[in-house]
Amino acid sequence: MSLDWTTVTTDKMRHGGYHRRRRRGAGAQGFSQKFGVDYDETFCPVVRHESVRILIALAVQHDLKLHQMDVTTAFLNGELNEEVYMKQPEGFISKGQEHLVCRLKRSIYGLKQSPRCWNHTLDEQLKKMGFVQSSSGPCIYVASGGELFMIAVYVDDMILAGKTDERVAQVKKDLCSRFKAKDMGELHYFLGMKVIQNSNSEVWIGQPTYTQDILEKFGMQDTKPVNTPFDVSSKLTDAAEDDVVDQELYQSAVGSLLYLSITTRPDIAFAVSSVSKYCARPTKQHWTAVKRIMRYLKGTLNYCLCYVLPELKQCVGFF
Repeated sequence: MSLDWTTVTTDKMRHGGYHRRRRRGAGAQGFSQKFGVDYDETFCPVVRHESVRILIALAVQHDLKLHQMDVTTAFLNGELNEEVYMKQPEGFISKGQEHLVCRLKRSIYGLKQSPRCWNHTLDEQLKKMGFVQSSSGPCIYVASGGELFMIAVYVDDMILAGKTDERVAQVKKDLCSRFKAKDMGELHYFLGMKVIQNSNSEVWIGQPTYTQDILEKFGMQDTKPVNTPFDVSSKLTDAAEDDVVDQELYQSAVGSLLYLSITTRPDIAFAVSSVSKYCARPTKQHWTAVKRIMRYLKGTLNYCLCYVLPELKQCVGFF
């Protein structure tokens, strides 16, 4: 259970020593919490996109099977360190018990510290299962002994990379014994990235749906495609006084393209970095450059990153 009843009355909460821990209003209204009183840390680490790509690359390199799990109502599993009281939810009050309040034993949705509490609980469970937190990424866990097994965590979503079906099934069973979780099977979709596993030695990741959404959002779905994302013959310059375009629209477009470039489309990274320099005062010239990137995406909608097992496993550089 996430809460229990206590004989502390709402009057005592205000005047009898609990005033520094009280919660106002019905339900978990996190906006009324006070830092240092109702909560301390709220930060919850999440796996980086770079770490996900490295994990997939290692899975291909070592012939690992990629699976996914999702923890249901994850925040309800977190253990609270603070003493937090809450008024009875609307419709839950029993006649004659209106003076009672709830003392939360576990975190619930709406509390500021809930993400942190959940991450701490999951971290403890994974370490009990024999996993070690990576020093290069707090959301990457590696099996401390035996065959290679890795787990990537993004709040309540997890990627599992294991050598055999039996090992993957055992890790899923251990997690389900502690948390209520959904077995999503083989990895197909994660953080907006579409994952295609043709085999353990070939994996594709891309964002065609997100790319199409960008084009539709900015009215470029019917545009004529171009072969390159950047016109090298043009030179972007600072804004003239009478040539400024809608700043909010420009920044929204650049932000959408920036997210795409750092996840699965490094081919537009240079073009996006060039237009992002002018977010403060964008001009028609800059907006034309942004639209050119979208025109390039129109013709390369299904471009993906492909991970294959190389014949040579050494690091090779090209000049």
